[in-house]
Amino acid sequence: MSENVDTRTDFLREVDSQPGALEKLAAFYRGQGAELLERWRSLLEAHGRVAFIGMGTSGIAPLLVRDVLLCAGRAVSLTDAGEYIHYCADSPVDDTLYVLISQSGESAETKKAALKLSGASCPTVAIVNDESSTMARAASLVLPIKAGEEKSISNKTYLNTMGVLRLAAGGGVDELNRLSEAMSIGFDEEQIIRAARHLAPAGSVHFVARGPALCSANQLALTFMEGARSHGKAFAAGAFRHGPFELLGEDHRAVMIAPAGRTHELCVAMAVEMAEAGSHVVLVTDRKDTPARENIVPLIISNPLGEHSFPLAFARVQAWLLHHVARLRGFEAGVFNRVSKVTAVE
Repeated sequence: MSENVDTRTDFLREVDSQPGALEKLAAFYRGQGAELLERWRSLLEAHGRVAFIGMGTSGIAPLLVRDVLLCAGRAVSLTDAGEYIHYCADSPVDDTLYVLISQSGESAETKKAALKLSGASCPTVAIVNDESSTMARAASLVLPIKAGEEKSISNKTYLNTMGVLRLAAGGGVDELNRLSEAMSIGFDEEQIIRAARHLAPAGSVHFVARGPALCSANQLALTFMEGARSHGKAFAAGAFRHGPFELLGEDHRAVMIAPAGRTHELCVAMAVEMAEAGSHVVLVTDRKDTPARENIVPLIISNPLGEHSFPLAFARVQAWLLHHVARLRGFEAGVFNRVSKVTAVE
């Protein structure tokens, strides 16, 4: 086979275009989109509550900025759109800025929530990829994610949704450019393959994290179920000790996500404890001083910024990890068998 033949799957081709998608997002909000961010800031300043509503990846992404907004004095909620439309939509809460997220702008439940809220007195913000979608038309303000076409499991749209949320929570456009550059440099695929093999057979994997990295943990759990047919479950590290710790042992597989930051040492200590109990642990971090343990395989991520940017820096590598775990399990990540890219049925 010629060395010039591209052996990547369609999913990986999309994944490898992530840095370019993030760069385009930064360019948009540096220019034309700057006015949209100003409108967002005015709406945020005028409201004491922020309610994020979405499904799947779109419901997970706000975990990235929840603590930032809480620490800024906002009451923050993350609500499954399917639950919202049946149990909350009849009573919109005053002083609340509703933020509805859907890459297509046509997800069944989130679209219904957007249409119900469009008749209420409270403003709504739509974070979407399709600016002509139903949700975009119904919103008071649209913050486009500018991810381009995507056919596989959420990858560019996941990254760029997080990018928009970082900007919405006070991050800068320069930050997105630096992350794009770091992601473009590449990574050690052999390191990813070692991590994938360590998780084998990966029929069930727990993803454990704290703080902003919970965004990565939940996205991994979702996409492992979707792309590798693996039973994935995400836990906040503190909660993992309250019951699930009884699962530790040689049949247990886990990914501990521990970026440098305020809870790094806590997460690493738990990873070591899990490994010493016999669990197979992949330790994902942006620090190179990872502990040497028989049952720990490190996965080192290049992250030029702080822990709130780590989930963006990790996005490309985590998709490659999904690819290799799926491959080892006999599947091709990114191929839909029972669902479609846009979930149009509730």
